[in-house]
Amino acid sequence: MDPITATASIHHYVKARLRRTWKAREVKYERLRSGLDHARHVVVFVVRDEGRRLPFFLQYYRNLGFEHFICIDNRSADGTREQLSGCSDVSIVSGGGSYKGARFGNDWINAVINRHCRGKWILYVDADEFFVYPHCDTQPVSSLTAYLESIGNQSLQSVMVDMYSRRPILENICEVGRDPLEICNLFDRTGYASHFDKRNQTIWIKGGVRGRVYFQNRIWDGPALNKVPLVYMGGERMFLKSSHQVWPLSLNLGETRTAVRISGSLLHFKFLSTFAKRAIDPLNRAEHTEEYTAYTTTSIDNADFVSSNTTEYKSWHDLSEAGLMQGIGWIYWKCDQSRVMSSQLS
Repeated sequence: MDPITATASIHHYVKARLRRTWKAREVKYERLRSGLDHARHVVVFVVRDEGRRLPFFLQYYRNLGFEHFICIDNRSADGTREQLSGCSDVSIVSGGGSYKGARFGNDWINAVINRHCRGKWILYVDADEFFVYPHCDTQPVSSLTAYLESIGNQSLQSVMVDMYSRRPILENICEVGRDPLEICNLFDRTGYASHFDKRNQTIWIKGGVRGRVYFQNRIWDGPALNKVPLVYMGGERMFLKSSHQVWPLSLNLGETRTAVRISGSLLHFKFLSTFAKRAIDPLNRAEHTEEYTAYTTTSIDNADFVSSNTTEYKSWHDLSEAGLMQGIGWIYWKCDQSRVMSSQLS
């Protein structure tokens, strides 16, 4: 690690560690299920009034092979906690302070995962994000992490892909328990830009439909699409800017010398009918980034999302063909089980 990167790493660590310690006081463990101790693959998420999304969200990740969930609830008033109390594979934690003041939930996440998730693979996502990877339709997440361990990877980089429909946003109504992909099945196959930040060992990605519609001619003012949602807790780990950036900084790039480099995607369902209300809600806007200003100064119910870049999503193959996902050949490589065991014991 060069001196500039080393200095950045120390700065990030000290700041995140202090914030984690300070904000841990806002975290209250409402109900920790016994299954968390034995789970190896855990989904961690922060929510506020997302109860409608959760039935499909939970089942989706159960189907991928995740054994447990940690929900950090930030003062939901829609019965989220009561709804989850009946799920034996969901541990419930409350984050009692400001979501923005906790760096958009990062400080709470860091406090929880470093206390309860050592030795586990964690997936840090929002309730409107659905993780996909090459062969996710046939290979469980345990096979994916076994492969990652065999090549020395402790993280998986992903790009967030915004999903939309041909209809006005207000007509994208997704009933409880319904797959949002049935409502919004379109994405931009091109129109992405990347920049390598050497100091922080991060490849920043921006663009897609939000860059095209809401940040025309100023794509770098738009939201970051690069994420590192899947991380092995082999030691102290901290999310710095949501899951856009992780410490140790080496996790932002992963192992780059392997025969088959693999990456994933997060299907992002922001543009359902509930988006319009959230975009203009002053309390919601106050708890989020300046990005929301663009949604209120541009038509919130923009019906012109469809362009020459638009592609219908049918499976992960569509993302692979568009270059938004890598590693189609990972399942054909034999895992070095001795290396897997060594990684599990570290």
